[in-house]
Amino acid sequence: MKIGFIHIPRTGGTYLEAILGKLEPKKFINFFGTPVNQIPNKIGLIENIKKDKKMCQRIKENPNWETALLFSGHFSRNINDCVGDENVRYITILRDPIQRVTSFVKKVTTSKQFNTIMMNGSEKIGDDIFWNNFIKYIQSDDKRGLMSHERHGFSNYMVKVIAGLDLSEEKLVVDENVFQTAKKNLDDMVYVGLFEEYSKTVNDILQLFKIESKFNDNGLKKSEIPEKAKKILTSLNEYDIRLYEYYKNKK
Repeated sequence: MKIGFIHIPRTGGTYLEAILGKLEPKKFINFFGTPVNQIPNKIGLIENIKKDKKMCQRIKENPNWETALLFSGHFSRNINDCVGDENVRYITILRDPIQRVTSFVKKVTTSKQFNTIMMNGSEKIGDDIFWNNFIKYIQSDDKRGLMSHERHGFSNYMVKVIAGLDLSEEKLVVDENVFQTAKKNLDDMVYVGLFEEYSKTVNDILQLFKIESKFNDNGLKKSEIPEKAKKILTSLNEYDIRLYEYYKNKK
């Protein structure tokens, strides 16, 4: 069985991938291509897998594909259309949606143009003016500074990728049918971890791949945001909140 790690941004996946790097490249394909021994496996913009047939072919032609136990990256469940058969299953890590999006908004300020928009009049990332600028950006349907898959990260991203929507599409509709598909796919996963239980999640996944290591985090901090921004993020992530609560209650 081959396992795909659906790496949802801002859920601790990058650190986990670094630990999983103890697996040799012929057993672990990390589409980010870091560290050095993973460079031959690197495939950029994996979010575009639905439309990029050449990228899909590159995955299957990778000399490590046949022997790989695990592959990971920022892909949607629709990657199964490219690589999937009855022997491919998935794992992922979920995070409280408001905290995840809060962290994600700050992260994508690495984009110079988006940073300029967010920091207009702001003294530091995350202050009240920063969040007011973000609200204006969202409410005006601004598209400057970010690619479509990045803008999708602001709203119901966990449901979108687990349901298998195409992140390269500008407009994606998340409704009850999409939510039910995400629930079904989540239930079918080999393992689902929680960012809020990060030590347990990491150690469970390491055990899944028989990696001898023990991880302990130093405690996770919550980010505080203005109430107005919190209300906006809550309205944008209705289905993600439902999926997160569904899984927590199911555990």
